Amino acid sequence: MRIFQLGFLTAALCCAGCVHGLAQNVVTVSECPGKALPLTFQVDCTHVADPAMKQQCKIFAQNQACKVFFAYRDITGINLEQDCSVFKYTIWDADQWQHPRGEGGFAVRCGAEIITDVALKIDSPIGTYDVHEILHVYQEDLGALPYEHILFGPSMAEARKRIGDNKGYWDAMTQMKEGMARSRIAFDKGTVVGDQCVSAEIYTEEDLYLKDPRNVELMYRKLERGRLKDQTDRERRFNRMYDVVSGGMAKQFLLKYCPVF
Repeated sequence: MRIFQLGFLTAALCCAGCVHGLAQNVVTVSECPGKALPLTFQVDCTHVADPAMKQQCKIFAQNQACKVFFAYRDITGINLEQDCSVFKYTIWDADQWQHPRGEGGFAVRCGAEIITDVALKIDSPIGTYDVHEILHVYQEDLGALPYEHILFGPSMAEARKRIGDNKGYWDAMTQMKEGMARSRIAFDKGTVVGDQCVSAEIYTEEDLYLKDPRNVELMYRKLERGRLKDQTDRERRFNRMYDVVSGGMAKQFLLKYCPVF
């Protein structure tokens, strides 16, 4: 879904030389200080009522364009600009949200729709940003996934670290370790709920990341792309990747809960 409304943007440049805006409703970032930006980021805050929240739109746009984009480009090895000339965020107040209640964001082709509380109220040293919905768009390049949030734990933690949100990074690491401890108990007791193979894959990717953060880049680069809808095929592709990244150490664990490779 590409909704580009660039024609009505003012040509006035902000003091940083890279952000355009019209009454703080729409912010466009087309370049970043000291480095070329190969696509344009647009943030539409028309549906944000609070003027104080609209003040955050410029910071959000700059962080997405000049920090998050480059972090995920390095982490995933995926060049988003090959498919998207413009990445557009539309931010909505909760009472105007156009999607099912309970969902804080919704990724679309070359963009995302996201509620104000999720997009503009992050408390971090660098200001507000999004590392979740944009990752869904990056992962379209991976083909069919065994689970919609596969690789999300390591990817988002690493992205937070690289963009300079140290608190967010350590919070994510703590949550990851606590989640792994609970999963380990569930595996040992045989009380895993839901798809056991997907649970084993998530446990494996987080374990690999905690052992060596560089493994998150390898996971993206070693994964075979595939478009088959069969769940077993999706799991096999990812399991082969986990085993390669682990140096052959992950296979024994994964085979307890997943189909053969």
